[in-house]
Amino acid sequence: GIDIDEKDVVSSTGALEFDSVPESLLVVGAGVIGLEMGSVWNRLGSKVTVVEFLDRILPGVDKDYASKFQKILQKQGITFQLNQGVKSVDKQSNGKLSVSIENNSDKKITKTDFDKVLIAIGRTPFTEGLGLDTMNIKMNRRQIDVNDHWQTNI
Repeated sequence: GIDIDEKDVVSSTGALEFDSVPESLLVVGAGVIGLEMGSVWNRLGSKVTVVEFLDRILPGVDKDYASKFQKILQKQGITFQLNQGVKSVDKQSNGKLSVSIENNSDKKITKTDFDKVLIAIGRTPFTEGLGLDTMNIKMNRRQIDVNDHWQTNI
């Protein structure tokens, strides 16, 4: 696995605490959190690249919407590498992070240097221990179930 040190290789929490705008940022994962954080740092001046294991951004979101949103982000300067996965992140003596990225189709590995890496995969909702069951709030797996108007059942 890739070690998150919350300094150079960060979670979304660490990405909120950079001392300065990184010259280059790799976002691993093209879900809502990764795209939000990548968009913020892009607007602040960082050169942002997003790597996604799947062949599209925003899994679980309407495909047409996701495609249009990707075009908007690309026009803003964000680069996407879809159908690819990060294999390793190695800190170099010059402070840069050397990242090995594997293409899922041909298994070809490329190495690119970044100043920071944001790991934006594997985040899950924190709902345990909140007493949702005692309040009889309906759940949809680990998420609070809502209707088309974002209302819960109570």
